[in-house]
Amino acid sequence: MSVALYYDSKYINEKRSIICEMDIAQIQTLGLNKNEAKVYLALLQKKQAYAAELVRSVGVHRNIIYDNLEKLIEKGLVSTIVDGTKRVFVAQDASAVGDYLDAKNAAVEKETQTAKKLLPQITALLGTHSQQQNVTVFRGVKGIKKVCNMLLDSKEFWVIGVSNASVRVLGETYWRNFNIKCKDAKIYQHLLYNADFKDTVSLKSTKLNLLRKLPQELIQVTEIMCYKNTAILAVYSGEPIAVVIEDKQVFESFRKQFEFLWKLSK
Repeated sequence: MSVALYYDSKYINEKRSIICEMDIAQIQTLGLNKNEAKVYLALLQKKQAYAAELVRSVGVHRNIIYDNLEKLIEKGLVSTIVDGTKRVFVAQDASAVGDYLDAKNAAVEKETQTAKKLLPQITALLGTHSQQQNVTVFRGVKGIKKVCNMLLDSKEFWVIGVSNASVRVLGETYWRNFNIKCKDAKIYQHLLYNADFKDTVSLKSTKLNLLRKLPQELIQVTEIMCYKNTAILAVYSGEPIAVVIEDKQVFESFRKQFEFLWKLSK
């Protein structure tokens, strides 16, 4: 019989512990931390108590009890009365919880409005920093085609060093179709082709296609493509490889290089 009673008692204590934990978790939804919730729950159960009673009830150091009681007082959930030389802590009625939540919501709203006012300044500060540089490497014929197709998502692009190597690797059919897509989408092409380039893809100068031939001494080994704050460096010798750099400063640097070479070309 005593053993059975022991297990019954243990079971009941475990159930009480679970219920207590659930209550603490619910009280934490008010915005209290775990220790605040424990102290507040203990005080709610007693309505009013000395700090020493709460120490025994909660089972934590007296400093923790006092610290969290002060926090609860600041939140308006607990008040104190003096009994002789000791303080008695009193849990306020339910309306105090409503007042606390109203004050908390008001504070959040004030912080939100303050943050909104700071957004233009934050945006301006971020704008003073260099854009994050993203670098991606593509290999093989499929990779190069994928990179070149990126140009079709722009309204305008610039290329330095158009060569027959790109035609040999990607094929004449690919480039003819590419030029048709540019024409249909009304994409402006600014092309500087190498002096030894032999046109086998019907590359003609039009209002959309602006072409010039680089001087013999400035023949490019690497083809450089620029569009939308992005620079692409493509190498067609050996295994084709393209390096895509998303960076405004890099883009502007190559664009300036293009303009310089454009003036030297015919």
